[in-house]
Amino acid sequence: MLVLGLLISFSVILGLTKNTNINTLDNKQQFSVQDTSAIDEINIISEASAIALQRKEGIWMLNDTLIAEQNIVKVLLAIIKDAEVVRNVPKSRKEEISEYIRNQGYEVEIKANGQSIKKYAVAGNETKTVSYMMEEEQDPAIVNIPGYDSYVAGIFEIPLNDWRDRVILSSSWRSLQNLSINYTQFPEYDLTIKFEFDFLKVEGVNSLDTARMMAYIDEFEQLQADRYLEKGQNASYDSLLQTPHTVTLTIEDVNPANSKTIDFYPLLLNDPMMLGYIREDSQRVLFEAGRIQKLFAVKDDFVAKKE
Repeated sequence: MLVLGLLISFSVILGLTKNTNINTLDNKQQFSVQDTSAIDEINIISEASAIALQRKEGIWMLNDTLIAEQNIVKVLLAIIKDAEVVRNVPKSRKEEISEYIRNQGYEVEIKANGQSIKKYAVAGNETKTVSYMMEEEQDPAIVNIPGYDSYVAGIFEIPLNDWRDRVILSSSWRSLQNLSINYTQFPEYDLTIKFEFDFLKVEGVNSLDTARMMAYIDEFEQLQADRYLEKGQNASYDSLLQTPHTVTLTIEDVNPANSKTIDFYPLLLNDPMMLGYIREDSQRVLFEAGRIQKLFAVKDDFVAKKE
């Protein structure tokens, strides 16, 4: 469940084990693009999905309508620049591996200034230790990042949803109109923070710890999900979604895009993730339970302590 967090780290994607071999192949930069600043579109196509990353006004978008996870795109661009051919596939296995890439691989097209500049197929072996690339009607080659033992194909294997920007709302004390947390089975603990007159207040709290309230609201300035889910992707979560939710978080913001209602469901046994459902987007999401549960506050959390 934490794959996304791992993938956006260079130390995981590229590896940390140095490889001191010197590459003297003539075709070592066959698949690389040295100037990635002009790249404005990257397409990754497989039988399972079609991923289109497009740079628009300095922001990378996903399939035209969604904001992409910018950090993962940065890693992808670094791999596109640095990937090198480390050796050619042995002639004895050329046909076998070529067929494997065609059947199991990903078609990659890179565009700069609207023009296609690179097209190749990429695939990894079954143990995810070796990466292959192959241009049309050319022999396949084994690729790597110079100086590292890395699994280059991994970046192309990222599922469609994991390319999405994980920020689901961004609200601050300047724009927040109402924040409420409702506990289905324990309504006596319900919390409401709302804007009145010229500032925010916690309903039912007369002696307010303002600093504590402001620190709490800051947690919603960049509220991120850990992962997006689709219906049918996980049977356990599909079943859980049919049961009553236990907590509901509602944010009303000046910006309608940041007004969300999220229902949260009970934890599954030995599962570190908590299932949420964003009503406005009809979207299932997963949160690391320990992180999101810290936001399940009650009125008493904001009562100023007597000196």
